[in-house]
Amino acid sequence: MRCVGIDLSWTGRRPSGFAAIEPGGRVVTWTAVGGPEDAAAWLASLEPPVVAGVDAPLSAEPGRTAEAELARRLGPQGVMAYQVGSDFLERKGFTAGPALGALLRAAGWELTPAPGRPAGPRVAFETFPRALTVTLMGAARPPAYKRGTLAARQAALAEYAGLLRSALGRRGLELDVEAPEVTAGSCATGRALKELEDRLDAAACALAAWVAAFEGLEPDDLFGSAAGGLIAVPGAAATSARGRTSP
Repeated sequence: MRCVGIDLSWTGRRPSGFAAIEPGGRVVTWTAVGGPEDAAAWLASLEPPVVAGVDAPLSAEPGRTAEAELARRLGPQGVMAYQVGSDFLERKGFTAGPALGALLRAAGWELTPAPGRPAGPRVAFETFPRALTVTLMGAARPPAYKRGTLAARQAALAEYAGLLRSALGRRGLELDVEAPEVTAGSCATGRALKELEDRLDAAACALAAWVAAFEGLEPDDLFGSAAGGLIAVPGAAATSARGRTSP
């Protein structure tokens, strides 16, 4: 089983992050500029069976409820997402995700995972790294690595990398990238931090694919619907159960 992750540029004009879990358990990450056609071609080049986690909306049909459901369940822990719809994506020019979804459907990929372990030869699903920091990595709230000063983002990315490395390590997997050391008076450039963010998010998506493939998905790990668009967040069911039993 090949497990991979993509942090897809929603416009296709900026770098996307890619991650592939090698047979020995090393998670190899990189970034590349390219549109949905390039991402689809890379996925097509992989020998099946393949499970891919993708950080981008692969479907944005009318009546999509995935983001609202995610906010209701994990919002108290700081997990929120843009409400995605076709009008919003087209207005913003964020059409790479649905375009990739259409290409994968045409190539026979299964994009609506069911509870349990994926059974098809080629399965891809939308996932959400910020939610995964809570459900799979044990964060109380997602590290704030998206916004803020460079120093604050660097510190948050270092925290994120540590959480991700630990979550991978518990499954015998090893991350190939190190976060820059946080020291007083020293900070990485914005470009370097964005590349690190893309690689970490791709690795988180690959982790989601690995958990789905080898540990399986619970019904409450799935948000939305097959008709409107699904977001799969492995570990969400267990996280919600812990929240309901907390004093």
